[in-house]
Order: sequence, then structure tokens, then C-alpha cells
Amino acid sequence: MSEEARLIEDAKAGSLTAFEELISSYEKKIYNYCLRMTNSHEDAEDLTQEVFVRVHRNLKKFRGNSRFSTWIYRIAHNLCIDRYRKSKVATVSLFQPKGPDDEREVDFAADNPSPEEEVMRMELKKYLKESISRLKPQYRSVIVLRDIQQHTYEEIAEILRLPLGTVKSHISRARAALREAVRPYM
Repeated sequence: MSEEARLIEDAKAGSLTAFEELISSYEKKIYNYCLRMTNSHEDAEDLTQEVFVRVHRNLKKFRGNSRFSTWIYRIAHNLCIDRYRKSKVATVSLFQPKGPDDEREVDFAADNPSPEEEVMRMELKKYLKESISRLKPQYRSVIVLRDIQQHTYEEIAEILRLPLGTVKSHISRARAALREAVRPYM
């Protein structure tokens, strides 16, 4: 029996210490996922707390048919989508030009970037984060899970309860939108 499986069983039996250990191993990952999905520290903190409240409340229902991490990410995903639906945030197409200054070109040096190049990289990183936050939720979630948190396609399909082909399609479309969004910086 793995350490995680033992903690799950102990937590199901009522051990608060086991539950706290279990949560501590996922807390940062879930917070980062929620932050990427909401683009708000306050919302991410609230959602992370709600995820673990639901985990605690429903832990006895966890049967082990999937990995524990998949189950937690599924809860986090559902809460983020619910928050998105309630907020009625309008999505912005990444294919629309942002303005005349989007025509900038940036050359990145392989080694020892100059201060100017470092500033441009930081701007690109900021713009990429903003672009990810503007993606539709179904595209944002697959990009965060795959490219930021390094989950496999199969894990993402299980977390989001989508067919593998749909996951691959969403990732492809999200990456295409992001490429288009950062093209002015390249």
C-alpha cells in the first residue's frame, strides 16, 4: 500500500493528521490550478479552501476507481467552472489585434540576455499569462493541466471526463490561439 493510499484510509477513518498530510501534498498544486483558471489570488484562495472542504466532506465516497489526484483536480475544475459561470466574465478572442503597438518584434538571445531583452521577456511572459486567462474555460483548463502542471493527456481526459481526442483537440486549439496572441511579440 502506498503512503498516499495509507493516508487516504486513515483520513477516511477520521484521522485529522492524515487528512492534513494528504492536503499539504496537494495544496500548492490546487491553488496554482485555481489561480490559473481565475487569474485572481483571492478567488484562488477561496476555491482552494472550498476544494479541500469538499474533499473532507466527500472523502468517504472516494472509492479509488481513479487516482486521488484526478479526483481532487476534478473537484477543483468543477468549482472553477462554476465560479466562471456565476461571474459571467466575457471571453475575448485572442485573434483580435490589441492595438498599433502589437507590431513589436523581439529577438531573444540564447545566452546572457541584455537588460532590454530581459524586460521584453518579462512582457511576453505577462502577456502570455493574460492571454491564457482570456481563453475559454475548457481551453484554459487543458493548457494549465498540460503545459503548466505537466499532466498526461490521459490524466487530463480523466480529470475533465472528456474523450482523449477532445482533450487533444482542445489543447491544439488553445495553443493555436496562444501562438496567434503572442505572434506580435516574436
